[in-house]
Amino acid sequence: MKPAILLFIILFFVPGVQAASTDSGIVPPGDTPPLTAFDRLKNVGGAADFDSAACAIVYDETVNTINESGVTNTTGYILYKILTGEGCKELAVLTWGYEPLTNMIEIEEINILRNDSTITVGSESLKDLPAPQRGIYWQDRIKSIQLPRLYVGDGVEVKIKRKGFSYALLDDSETAPASDNAKYTPPMPGEYFDIVLFESTRPIVEKKYVLKMPAGKRIHSQVYNGPMYSHTGYIKDTTIYSWWAKDIPAREPEKYGPDITDLVMKVVIATVENWEAKSRWFFDVNETQFEYNDAIKDKVGEILSAAGVAGGTDEEKAFELVHWVAQNIRYSGQTMGKGEGYTLHPGTMIFEQRSGVCKDIAGMLITMMRAAGLDSYAAMTMAGSRIEDIPADQFNHCVVALKQKDGSYVMYDPTWVPYDKDIWSKLESEQHYLIGSPQGETLDRIAYSSPEESPVRIQNDATILPD
Repeated sequence: MKPAILLFIILFFVPGVQAASTDSGIVPPGDTPPLTAFDRLKNVGGAADFDSAACAIVYDETVNTINESGVTNTTGYILYKILTGEGCKELAVLTWGYEPLTNMIEIEEINILRNDSTITVGSESLKDLPAPQRGIYWQDRIKSIQLPRLYVGDGVEVKIKRKGFSYALLDDSETAPASDNAKYTPPMPGEYFDIVLFESTRPIVEKKYVLKMPAGKRIHSQVYNGPMYSHTGYIKDTTIYSWWAKDIPAREPEKYGPDITDLVMKVVIATVENWEAKSRWFFDVNETQFEYNDAIKDKVGEILSAAGVAGGTDEEKAFELVHWVAQNIRYSGQTMGKGEGYTLHPGTMIFEQRSGVCKDIAGMLITMMRAAGLDSYAAMTMAGSRIEDIPADQFNHCVVALKQKDGSYVMYDPTWVPYDKDIWSKLESEQHYLIGSPQGETLDRIAYSSPEESPVRIQNDATILPD
């Protein structure tokens, strides 16, 4: 299992507002009327035009509107076309993930477009259910609906609204009362970030992402892995950024290939000033979680004495502690409620429960290191893929940084090293990380691990038969 934890990425998907009519309903002379959903469906062709794909995303638009406190309101519109019988099965049930403490989702409208008619799907069959969970038992939920029988050639359009932010492990103008906004304010108040993927396992005819920001907020942004269109415009008190792409082939994951986010066309966006600011925030939000009690202090003394390193070097003490934590804190995450996606649980709590996810296992090691007099800190990484230069929250894993007397750090990962003599898994070489410290750190990277450091030795014992 990938030990994904740390992040609270704003993953608003299933996208925006259908561009099907003008405000006045009157098109100026010489202008082309906006495409309707029926126009789009007729223009895209069939399965033969999409390498026999089961269905295609005909139009996908997300509009994120951000206020001064960083609260995000999202409108989403998506239009599918069913191309084969398999596509009828794929779209038979639609599902959206959310986490009630940090975000909400409303399914405003679902329509089936068949020939020239519109079949509206009522919301009475919409289910709000606990999300399937394994190893991590938080409070995320899903909304799900089964559609009426679909046919090849049908269009399915969905309009949604979201509010708030979401963190790792979720699949997916203010209208709420002012008191409600505190619930949806991001962990770094006033800041915004997003990682928008412009490719899918389904072919996409057109995908658009629109960001409406208060005029006083500035963003870092960059396009990766492919060309796309972009535009920046202004209206009173608001800057409007748009990115879009057309005719995007389906992207099928390859076994043992790089993580799909390293390959697909994407936009990474962040308002936070730099990595140092993110580092200081992560330090401040978690620093009180590493206080130890007498029981932890006694256990640390017992571990070090049993290993004969009570008077040893920092390296020897850290080696014994990382392996005790790796062997004794099982991977099983329980919710702490508010702040779950980005706040480490107290070390005293994890010591009592002897379980947690990667951030809690890391927090237990930091707590025990500090009880042993070692200068240690929490750090965020992205297990399985790279982190781009833009200081957005591209993190899904938590590890430990031990500060040396010369100011450098040695990295430890107790989640990955049970039954292993290393302090850091060779599976994580060249992985980016960001340490949370009071002075602020910049993004760094684990050193390259040569093949000689991970040898494979094979011994074959065989007997040759007489024939």
